Amino acid sequence: MKKFILILCMITLVGCGNIVPSADMDVSGKESETTIETFSETPEETFDPVTDIETGEPDKTYYLNSSKALFSDEKGRYYYSYKGGRDDAYYVLLHEDKDKKCAFVENADDFDAYLYKDNVFYGSYRNSKLSSFKDGKYTELKYEEKDISDFYFTDEYIYSLCRNDTGTEILRMRYDGSDAESVAFINLQIRKYSVHGNNIFYTADYLKYGVYDTETNTNTSLDDGGAGVFCGDYMYYISDEHHLFRMNLNDYSVEKICENVRLFAFYDGFILYQPYGDNANVDGRIYRLGKGENTKIFDAGEFFDDDYYYDISAIQTEDKHIFIKLNSGPYFRYIAEMDIDGNITETIYTHKSVQ
Repeated sequence: MKKFILILCMITLVGCGNIVPSADMDVSGKESETTIETFSETPEETFDPVTDIETGEPDKTYYLNSSKALFSDEKGRYYYSYKGGRDDAYYVLLHEDKDKKCAFVENADDFDAYLYKDNVFYGSYRNSKLSSFKDGKYTELKYEEKDISDFYFTDEYIYSLCRNDTGTEILRMRYDGSDAESVAFINLQIRKYSVHGNNIFYTADYLKYGVYDTETNTNTSLDDGGAGVFCGDYMYYISDEHHLFRMNLNDYSVEKICENVRLFAFYDGFILYQPYGDNANVDGRIYRLGKGENTKIFDAGEFFDDDYYYDISAIQTEDKHIFIKLNSGPYFRYIAEMDIDGNITETIYTHKSVQ
């Protein structure tokens, strides 16, 4: 029994040979060594915008589907102007003729215009999802009795979506409502899409991307992608992470152009964009990207010299003009024309009921 205990004690001592001595143990004859490990934070990788690009002229669908600050024709300009008092403020379509005389457009209350084409407005009116508006009269445009939404305009057709529990039907009709037809059904809940020739590029729920060919009725899933605007051999789009990408339309490869972008437009080979960020003040800024530069050209906070929140809600580039629309709460709206350097060349409309 004593022999067994002795062997057990020896095994225990051997097994403890690698134990780090505690403060209560006798370690005389050896200096104690303390090792301190330090950890430094890994610096976040920064992305430098791609500036060595010149976009060229965008596809015509870009102008048809971009957000509008104003509409214009040979008779003058149309834009939304404030009407009513503070407690019942709303904006109504206004016509400004070439002599700068302004008048509200008759029967344009409760009308939200998306597009002005061939002297006809297209938009939503009260309970109607899509209507044309001309000479004070509305015509509802619909496909059978289906609930359509998310309209996209090409030169020939108006496209729309009709969602149900099993997927999304893509429909189209001509501008007078004729030749209405279903062109695709995709077993996904599509949220955004854009049309380029026979191809429909889309973003669906759960980060699903794809392109549907209406000529061959084939649906191709993509690892990356989105719905955007077309320029040359590329589709430019803002990702779900708010970064600006472009997709090569030949092989569907993608390239990140700029991070933190909320809104963008094309002009004279440049990309004009509004940043996206945690600081609300950036919502009033515009940058010019391309041809070797990434330069801030406009800051609403500096321009108005006021400590208010400003939001650029539209950058409209069309017919060698750059128009911007700013908002700051429900009682401020500003529409102006600027040049490529960000200088305001004409103030078209401003309303601020709260001084």
